[in-house]
Amino acid sequence: MRKPLPLPKRPLLKMRILIYGAGVIGSIFAVKLALSGNEITVLARSRRYAELEKNGILLVNPQTQRIEKTQVKVIDQLLSDMKFDYIIVTLQGTQVSEVLPVLAKNCTANIVFAVNTAKGYEEWAAAVGRERLMIGFPSAGGERRDGMVSYFVGKGMQRLFQTTTFGEYNGCKSDRVRTLIRLFNRAGIPSVFSSDMDAWQKTHVAMVTNIANALYGFGCNNYELGKSYKDVNMMIRGIKEGRKVLRKCKIKPAPRKLWWFNLPSPLLTVVFQIFMKTKLAETTMAKHCIAAKSELILLQQEFNRLIEDSGIPVPVIRTLEKNLFRAE
Repeated sequence: MRKPLPLPKRPLLKMRILIYGAGVIGSIFAVKLALSGNEITVLARSRRYAELEKNGILLVNPQTQRIEKTQVKVIDQLLSDMKFDYIIVTLQGTQVSEVLPVLAKNCTANIVFAVNTAKGYEEWAAAVGRERLMIGFPSAGGERRDGMVSYFVGKGMQRLFQTTTFGEYNGCKSDRVRTLIRLFNRAGIPSVFSSDMDAWQKTHVAMVTNIANALYGFGCNNYELGKSYKDVNMMIRGIKEGRKVLRKCKIKPAPRKLWWFNLPSPLLTVVFQIFMKTKLAETTMAKHCIAAKSELILLQQEFNRLIEDSGIPVPVIRTLEKNLFRAE
């Protein structure tokens, strides 16, 4: 497992950070970064804006029931002269296009898109400029209900599956990405660097679309899915097909720590059957499928373009995909 970059020898300066989006991920980032000493602003809209203005951001750890409450500055629009050290965009992929003109006009030099995508970053780079564009993706999630976010952050053994990861559009390990990673590590969100976020995210989409589509076949009930060797095995074979698509498109699956997807399908099936019967699978996978249906449709459509480019048959992916659109 790749270790997080070490903390700096001297304390980091307090950073002015805008979290653009107040859903689950935005709320987790805002609280953790605020509690570690940064000046956090959150952009929220409508009912969520009113909730944050009145109550602040409320996180609850479902394992310990510990509640973290943080009052942060809340805005409902980003003006061109509002300058931050970082803007971190935590929207779903279906929401990004409409905010690109707003981000393009803003004067902040470092704009981090923590957004799930398999289509690449050309649209974002054209809007905000290649020199300002940074990429990230969280190992965190949960569920927002009645104004409170029940959450998890990927730590310990969970990092065998995914770690919060950041990189540059051009792949270099710049000072600003080092600083961002250190900020997140200091905030209690283990984070690492990737030199190829595009390959990292395409690999992630190849995995999560097949998992989600298998779950849709069981009404997003992970416990029931875990009982079916046949369907979990199909999910694993779909992931393997997706990784073949990437290789055919000359995209090397990333990160390397996911090498274990090369293990025999029967072995992985048994492991994932066990995992699917856990509360963690419910929190990290099943509930996300329920809350992010439109985003998962978009991700499947984006990955289908890669499948077309590869020119290889993907019968398992096509079978699982039917669950996604049948569940609409």
